[in-house]
Amino acid sequence: MSKRGSGEGTIHQREDGRWVGRLSLGKDVNGDRQRKTVYGRTQQDVIAKLDEVKLQARLNQKAFVAKDSLAAYLQRWLNNDVAVNRSAKTLEEYESSTRLQTVPFIGAVKLSKLNGEKLLEWQGTLKRNGMSDNQRLRSIRVLRNALNKAVKLGLLAFNPCNVLDKPRVDRKEVIPLELDQCHRLFDECAAHRVGDIITLAAMTGLRKRELFALEWSAVNLSEGVLFVRKACEEISGKVFTKVPKTKSSRRMVTLEPIAVAALESRLKKAKDEGFDPDIVPICFPDTIGGYLRGSNFDRNCWYPIRKAAGIPKTVTFHDMRHTQASLMLAAGVDLKVIQERLGHADFSTTANTYAHLMQDAQATASSKLGAMMERKQPAE
Repeated sequence: MSKRGSGEGTIHQREDGRWVGRLSLGKDVNGDRQRKTVYGRTQQDVIAKLDEVKLQARLNQKAFVAKDSLAAYLQRWLNNDVAVNRSAKTLEEYESSTRLQTVPFIGAVKLSKLNGEKLLEWQGTLKRNGMSDNQRLRSIRVLRNALNKAVKLGLLAFNPCNVLDKPRVDRKEVIPLELDQCHRLFDECAAHRVGDIITLAAMTGLRKRELFALEWSAVNLSEGVLFVRKACEEISGKVFTKVPKTKSSRRMVTLEPIAVAALESRLKKAKDEGFDPDIVPICFPDTIGGYLRGSNFDRNCWYPIRKAAGIPKTVTFHDMRHTQASLMLAAGVDLKVIQERLGHADFSTTANTYAHLMQDAQATASSKLGAMMERKQPAE
């Protein structure tokens, strides 16, 4: 068999002396792989025929692209690229964005006719239709990813999304709970069957999906540690667990006495329910021993407990994570340690999120530094 470069096809000679060439033409619109086989009396005949097949394929592709709509291309991209190479959650988010923010407005535009001016008009229409800046930013990111792939495939010469300015999305200011709010909240948590999860969230900084997936095999109460090994993911009404993508998210978290007490409380409740760890391995299961679902948990646990504790409605469950960071800063814990505890992949994420909470810590540090550097007056 004759060795050829990538995309050039393969050539070999049959026993009867004839030469055979085969070339892969990629996948068609239905995702089926396309191949072409040619024959010749000599090896050079087959090479020439393969070159002709490749030329015709390029011409056909250009003709197809000229009449191809953006909506058709996006559907193929979702089916053949995103569905294959990304997580199911990412596919769901990308499909939602294209269906709601892109296809209804510019889906009929031919891919070859898509340009920066049309995209500027698209974003203006979204803005006038009441789309939030966060929704518009997401729509730009998804379309940019799709068109970057079109450029790599040779369907576009450049990505017209590059002319778009990113909508400014103001970061929500982190407002952690005060100590008295924590105490009131923790008191209300004790009576609910899975209320201890809120206390654990505030005292460890674990994400909601990490807490939902936490199992007793990942908890060591005698040593005062737990291990974050997986997280829950809800897609189209079904709950799955997966291993966190980043190494920083797979971590060990030490437990102080309040967190240990919360887990001990939950363990007692689990046994009272007949959910012994060897029967139901999940620390915070639903009423039938399965994984909690986000909306059900908020409605049946978080909202009632928050209301009973007198915590404002503006406080979200995710603010328990911020509360943990605030408590650690107040205790003088280094920001690098907080990054590792929260499972942030980048130090900048931790620093940018909690910069305003560090002002008191900096003031205390400056006071200590001043006292340390103060010159002592010689005794008279």
